[in-house]
Amino acid sequence: MLARISTRLACTEIELWQKIIEPRSLQFVASPILSFVPVEAGVLDGEWQVGRTYPLKLYFLKFIPLGRHIIQLVKIDRDHNTISSRESGLLASVWNHNIFFQEEAPGVVSYTDEIEIQAGWLTPFIWLFAHLFYRHRQRRWKVLLQKKDEQEQEAN
Repeated sequence: MLARISTRLACTEIELWQKIIEPRSLQFVASPILSFVPVEAGVLDGEWQVGRTYPLKLYFLKFIPLGRHIIQLVKIDRDHNTISSRESGLLASVWNHNIFFQEEAPGVVSYTDEIEIQAGWLTPFIWLFAHLFYRHRQRRWKVLLQKKDEQEQEAN
């Protein structure tokens, strides 16, 4: 099943790239619903890298273990503003995530998460969860980007 969730963000493409390329941003936008804990120290340091496998432990509400989750970035295309990952975990054998975004007007970015989900008989339930979770993530993106604006204003 395919879930597709879109929103508009108050930022530029450059501002979004500055945050979206950092694995730390995943921690922020997923919290508190999901937490990704690196299996190895330093796995989420730096920037996302194509071809690298990110082994993580996944938690629901920070304390309910959902098993291991693997993220592998297969595409980061700054020219076309797309990021694609192939992911899998205990509950979903396929969780392929594509991000697309484009600046529609100065300071307004159209942003879309598209997730392919395969989880056997759980697929419809996980598809529903994905819709709720990605709406939450998109709200958290707005908070994260607003914090960046506030920090820049304080510096000036």
